[in-house]
Amino acid sequence: MPLRTRLLLVGLLALLVVIMVVWFSPVAVSNGLRLWIWWKGRQEGLTVSIDKIYAPFLRPAVIRGLHMTNTRADAFHIDCTATSATLDLNLIRILLYRRGYAIRTLSIEGLHGEIRRDNPAVQGLTRPAWQALHKLLPRKFSLHSSQIRVQDGPTLILLRNCDLSASDIEAGRFSAGEVMIASPWVRQTFSQLRGATRWETDRLILAGLTLAHGLDLESISVDLSRLGSQRVGLEFDADAFGGRIRGNISHEWHSPRQNWKVAGGANDISLAQTSEAIGLTDHFGGLLRACNFTFRGNLNAPADVTASLWTEMAGLTWRGRTAEAIMLGASLYNQQIQLQQVYIKQKTNQLTLSGQASFSSKSSEWLSPDFGGDISATINNLGDFTSLFGANSGNFSGKLMVKGTLTTRARRLAGNLTIEGASLTLFKTAIDSLSAKLKLEGTQLAIEQFDLKHKNDYLNAQGKIDMSGEHNYGGTVNAAIDDLTPYLAAVEINPIQTKPASVNAHITIDSGVWDGSVLTQIPNSAPIALSVHFPLRIGDGWNAFGTSSVLSLSFPLVSLADAQRYLNLGIFRDGILSGGMHISGTLLRPDFLVDVQLVNGQLENASLGLTELSGHVYFGADHGVVAGMIDFLRASTKDVDLSFTGDIAGPDLSDVRITVTGTSPVFDLTPRQIDCASRIDLVPTGGMILAPLIDKMEVRGGLFGPRWTLTLQPVGRLPAIEAIDIAMRSFPLCLGALSDGKTLTLGAYSRPQPSPVRARRKAKTR
Repeated sequence: MPLRTRLLLVGLLALLVVIMVVWFSPVAVSNGLRLWIWWKGRQEGLTVSIDKIYAPFLRPAVIRGLHMTNTRADAFHIDCTATSATLDLNLIRILLYRRGYAIRTLSIEGLHGEIRRDNPAVQGLTRPAWQALHKLLPRKFSLHSSQIRVQDGPTLILLRNCDLSASDIEAGRFSAGEVMIASPWVRQTFSQLRGATRWETDRLILAGLTLAHGLDLESISVDLSRLGSQRVGLEFDADAFGGRIRGNISHEWHSPRQNWKVAGGANDISLAQTSEAIGLTDHFGGLLRACNFTFRGNLNAPADVTASLWTEMAGLTWRGRTAEAIMLGASLYNQQIQLQQVYIKQKTNQLTLSGQASFSSKSSEWLSPDFGGDISATINNLGDFTSLFGANSGNFSGKLMVKGTLTTRARRLAGNLTIEGASLTLFKTAIDSLSAKLKLEGTQLAIEQFDLKHKNDYLNAQGKIDMSGEHNYGGTVNAAIDDLTPYLAAVEINPIQTKPASVNAHITIDSGVWDGSVLTQIPNSAPIALSVHFPLRIGDGWNAFGTSSVLSLSFPLVSLADAQRYLNLGIFRDGILSGGMHISGTLLRPDFLVDVQLVNGQLENASLGLTELSGHVYFGADHGVVAGMIDFLRASTKDVDLSFTGDIAGPDLSDVRITVTGTSPVFDLTPRQIDCASRIDLVPTGGMILAPLIDKMEVRGGLFGPRWTLTLQPVGRLPAIEAIDIAMRSFPLCLGALSDGKTLTLGAYSRPQPSPVRARRKAKTR
């Protein structure tokens, strides 16, 4: 065949190939792109749907109606849609596997994406997927009208109306209508953000962002150059509230350790501007003069964590608390915390603490670390110093000096602590002097001396506490108080008694068992004696506390006129109270015996409508069963005298029934049913009464509960009209509440009045 003919055939064949490529390329590219997206999505458990793909020859491909969701229940949630995506593919690089960008330009319109992970242990994408994403990073890209929501546990990042364009040859732009960050530590929203961008060697750089007044982000760089190796990095530099903040954060999640690397520094930051900008409800003042922080590792693997911190604050103010200087320096390495210094200076008060602690790899042993340190404090104004930690400065005052050392190794303690105080006020209680010496030896804490003194009052204690094994402890406690008045005022009980009441106590503790007596002397009364015997062992709980507890209280003669004025109860105006009480058993089912007698009790409580009360009651509980008797009960008003007897019974303390029977007639004068009885009035009656005659009155409820019910049980028929039957009535008791028509009125025959002649003779005799 001639050469000319061959050349013509080759030309025709090449032209045919070109025509076929031009003709079939759009179909091949669109179908190939659709197939590749479906295949990659299926490998990662994703369902991808595409409405249409346009791939004109030598022009960018356009994907319309893209929707991607995950199908695996164990993966995190993904739901992304895009109105359209335009891709300029580098087919030569893709087909020949050459280096360079597989996508020259990428433009996405109307992106709406939600990514959520509820379980931190769930991995999102496989390593091949991250490698594929890295290869798909474009040379130039843009996003328009995007809404993105990313949530990882309690942390949420939300972007609304986001536009982003970036290129490696020219500056781009970034804008967002709203950016919200919410986490357990930070919650803030930034609006109308504007900035410049640059895309360089797989690094996205944003610059010139003004986040808030006084907070300008000069630059922030997101490093995606090692995305295929499952590593990202973040660097930022910001002018913040009069100072500067720099930081570098990187995260690797290709290994189970998921290492974090964090390094940052700050200087001359105004705390007042910071608290106002981030929306703290409490106002801070002062200056963060310097701060440096480093962290490497993962909190899920604390044994491999290394960290360091140095910070210095000046002029700190918060909620009326002030401190001229606070310095903290600490480092963590190989499960050891080196506390270089904790220094607090507040006016004339100073505290210095330093030491070193070692932590076990077992989290169960973190509460008992090996520690060694020194403490030194000179506090000339205790009120100002305690206010720094949230206490009311009015509850504390005086001078205090603390000095000592502490070392723990393998749960063995060593060290000593000395505390000296003078002219103190602790919880509004005046103390002339405080002296304490604590010594640690092996597994024992010895309280060699603990003395509190105020005038003639004192508290002395000595003992030892075993810090291991069963935590046995023992010692003695002695106390004496000449006048209870200032101590009651400290707990907001304001006595109106002028004569003092005294207390003497002596307690011996042996192997966690407390045994002692307390003697209280109220004016014009016999001494009130309280004796106790109970175990209070560390770690046994309250059930063990009550298994063998014994409490005995004896009050042979108590003047209620003095006692109620001293406690400011406002119940009795006068009277003599005597009796005793003995309690044993468990807390849930205690055994007790109470014997109380009241003579000539003058009442001030108007809820019962009584002026005088006398009686003798004894009752008790044996294995929870309550039984007792009201020997006599005399109640009087101005015109009525009543006498009762009765009994007390119940299957347990939550259901006690008190039944009383009057020795003289009592009538129910309340004409209507009431929802509760807030007051009981006794009124005199005379002659024939057309009202129910009460045979018995029953009060029922829990012994220590607020809900009690009063039941009136009539005789059965009215005395004057025997044909009428009367049913019994019950009323819940709400004594002391507002009356509002809830008064229960009972009637009784009037007290006989002496004749005028007898009254004149009696007065003449006097």
